[in-house]
Amino acid sequence: MEMTKEALINFSSEGRRVIVDEPFNAPGHRNRIVFDALRHEASKKIFGLVYEKNEVLYIDLKCHPARIDELVGTFPYILPGQHFTKQHWITLDISQLVSKKELANLIDESYQLTD
Repeated sequence: MEMTKEALINFSSEGRRVIVDEPFNAPGHRNRIVFDALRHEASKKIFGLVYEKNEVLYIDLKCHPARIDELVGTFPYILPGQHFTKQHWITLDISQLVSKKELANLIDESYQLTD
């Protein structure tokens, strides 16, 4: 799926009270990965982490632990969590994703799990 980082952030925030910040970025690094954290406005809990690595767009989302192995084993665009615990988070390769509906469902689940 073709999507820019800004479009993914907007899609993930749509209909939700969200703030976006860059809490993990080290300003002194030349080739740093810029992580945009999607947070609940009230609690400040992260429900998504958007970033580009090697020109590929990713989003890390919280997921119910019982579903992670099945999702990772079934869908090539879903990977074990890359930046948070693999028991509770998944990483989506947006370039391989085929359905915005599936993306919306996974974002919704992450948002609800972190509320």
